[in-house]
Formats: sequence, C-alpha cells, structure tokens
Amino acid sequence: MATTKLAVDLLAVLFLIVNGASYVQNADEEYNKNFYGQKIGTFVQDVPLAGITGEVFAAAHRAIWVQKFRLNVPSDCTSVVFLVGEKGGAAVQPDGGGVPVKDNKNSIELAFVDNAKFTLHLPIELEDVAWLSVYCRNTNETLASVVFNDVETPTPLELNEVFKGEHRVESERVVIVDHQTVFIQNLQYDGQGPATWFIAGNVLPVTSNGATKLSNQDGVFDYGTLPSYLPARNVTVQFPRDASVFEFDWLSLYCTQIHFNFDDVKLPTS
Repeated sequence: MATTKLAVDLLAVLFLIVNGASYVQNADEEYNKNFYGQKIGTFVQDVPLAGITGEVFAAAHRAIWVQKFRLNVPSDCTSVVFLVGEKGGAAVQPDGGGVPVKDNKNSIELAFVDNAKFTLHLPIELEDVAWLSVYCRNTNETLASVVFNDVETPTPLELNEVFKGEHRVESERVVIVDHQTVFIQNLQYDGQGPATWFIAGNVLPVTSNGATKLSNQDGVFDYGTLPSYLPARNVTVQFPRDASVFEFDWLSLYCTQIHFNFDDVKLPTS
C-alpha cells in the first residue's frame, strides 16, 4: 500500500510540476472537457423485457465507471456477460462478436443487481472502444448497449478551490488524479479534531449524515481520526472501491464527533 501511495504522490507531483500554474482554469469547464469528458452514455435496451439501466463514465485509459446499474434479465437468459467492441473491428454494432469484460467481482457471468456501482477494467484502450453491451450468450441476444462516441481518456484535473479554514487548515493545489483518487498538495491541519475524517457527500450544508468516509493519508479506511499535518505534507485520499468522485458534490475535512466542517472543496459534477 505504501509503495502504491508513493507512486500516486510522485505522479501527481510530476503532473503539477509539468503543468504549473498555467493549468489553473475554471474547474467545471476543464473537468467537463478533460477529466471524464461527457458522460459516455446510458444503457439502451435492445430487448424490452430485459430491465437493464445504468450510466457509464470514462474513468481511466482502461477503465470505466458504471453507476445506477440494474440488471434483470428474461427468464430464458441464463448466461449474461459484458462485451466490448473495438473500433475498426469485425463487430461494428453491439453483438456477440465483442470481447468479454469481468465485472467488479472478477466474474464474467453477470447476476441480478439493482442500483449497483462499480469500475469495469477494459481489455482494450478506452479510446479504442466502440461499444459496451450486456449480452445473453445462450440466446445470442444483445440485451442493452452503450455506444462510445468520441470518448477521450481522462486526465488529472486541478480544482479552482483549495482548503483554508479553522485549526490551521490550509492547502495548495487539490487535484483529482483519477475517479477514485484526490491529491492535496501541502495540506496543513493541527490535528485537534477528536474524530476528523475526509468525507465526500452531496447534502448542503456539509454534514457527515449520508456522507462517504474516504481514506486517510496512508490509504487506510478504518481509522479513528486524522493526525496533525504540521508541518504541511502532501496527502493522497482514496475513495472506496464502490465509490467515485462522479457521485459527489464536495470533499470535506470534517469532525464527525462535534459535527464541524473544517473546510470543503467543490467537486465538479457531470
């Protein structure tokens, strides 16, 4: 874990050094343009009785984020898989000629889910994907699909907000490195909160009610409180496997015991 964290820190710092202050732009505009671009699309049903819904976002050069996914297939369909088709390949339209994709449980065979969210790791580069489908192998039917039109590989995004609040909370740049990683440069905090966490949520004003707990500086999720960041240090915050920046409106340094928001930054939305 420490090696992975160090690698993420170094990549993020390198990104900031290369891009410098010139990268600071309007966050919403830059996010929509470069980070996960437009939402790739929603599943369109090819079989009316299939009961398949979901939204698909670009997540990395070989990954996509799927949320609000519901899979309820016809009773005669006993073998369901995700397939991807490659641009310029033989399968121009969604059909059985695609390549199988393992789901979030590392399984090819799909089972009933409702309102699920997960990362799918692709067998080919994101920009080479023509379509993603939900396919029934025993009936040879495409149940639902999403077409990938002009999808760009996500790039790190520097937000136009930084942390600055009570208890010496202050930071320099805040960068979304990927859809589950946020890098905070030179974060300061005096460590006085008895149960301070990094959290992400949607409710305003900012509260821990209904929020999602994020990792501490060591990539650990099961922690009691954040330590002092004095002197200032670079901190990499991870989202849980079943969560993504795509879902949330803000990220906060928050004490859950006294219900106090030291400060928060706005996460651009889709």
